[in-house]
Amino acid sequence: MQERNGNPMSVAISSRPVVLIAVAEEQSLSRALPAHEYAALEVHGGKLAIACAADLQPDMIIVGADLPDMSGIEACRALQGDLRLGHGVPIVLLGPAKPTPELRVAALRAGAWDVLSEPADAAELSFKLRTYVQAKRNIDLALADGLVDPMTGIHSRPVLARRARELGALMSRVHGALACVMFDLQTGPAGHDAAGLVVRMARVCDVVGAWSPTEIALLAPAINDAGAVHLARRVAVALGVTTEAGQIVAGSILRAGYDAVGNFTYSPVDPVELLARAAAAVRSGTPDPCYPWLRRFNGKGIRDSDPSRTVMAGLIPEKRRNGS
Repeated sequence: MQERNGNPMSVAISSRPVVLIAVAEEQSLSRALPAHEYAALEVHGGKLAIACAADLQPDMIIVGADLPDMSGIEACRALQGDLRLGHGVPIVLLGPAKPTPELRVAALRAGAWDVLSEPADAAELSFKLRTYVQAKRNIDLALADGLVDPMTGIHSRPVLARRARELGALMSRVHGALACVMFDLQTGPAGHDAAGLVVRMARVCDVVGAWSPTEIALLAPAINDAGAVHLARRVAVALGVTTEAGQIVAGSILRAGYDAVGNFTYSPVDPVELLARAAAAVRSGTPDPCYPWLRRFNGKGIRDSDPSRTVMAGLIPEKRRNGS
């Protein structure tokens, strides 16, 4: 299913996962996808990809970093912002052989889920396709059941609590770790873009949900204390409030907290309490020695984290009014 010079809208939609590819003509990628697994539509320009994406409703979009009519970053941003397409469609940027950290951050901020190196490794491409297509279909099911905020892709609070217990049960069976990182977004980048960016930075196995109107929780299975710190720093860099070294950018404010259990088999912690601990850590935890904006739960302040507060998933107030 490949467009060369004809009308891309004339291509019939297949029951196979549909992949929209927007690359320069010399980068032709559609032949690298197994025809029996995917229906691939390849176009050679960002504007053409944007024009046909809404009608095509692809399961995944691959965008070249350098298109004839615009940059790949611009194309990602336009596709991510197209309300007819929705935010649940995975967008992958096909970058140079060695993508720079700056390119990766720019791609994530523009709505891409990942950056692949060109030429794309066949095995890696196949794995990414299967993983992201499955993730997209899981999102579709959750949206159909009203379990995910369609504007941000984050779970509602009841679903967050349920998924926490599911992850806790799974980690208990496999002697695995479980971490929760809580991001307080009321003092940092506000709105759906910030919440959606946390979703895009998470792994497919992670769970992102609204703990309160201003707090976004990221539950990460198989992650210990050190992994939680690394994850928090990575999200902070993508939000644009810290440098690659984890230092706050001048004029920015960020608060985050975390807690982790190294082996859930031997832990008496209710997974939902792990969420409350991470929220309490934001306010009264022990600051990390390298990243003072990030705090580790220390047993204090748990009662201040009231789990009965009303939550509107994805609602992020613009500014903290009292300046505290």
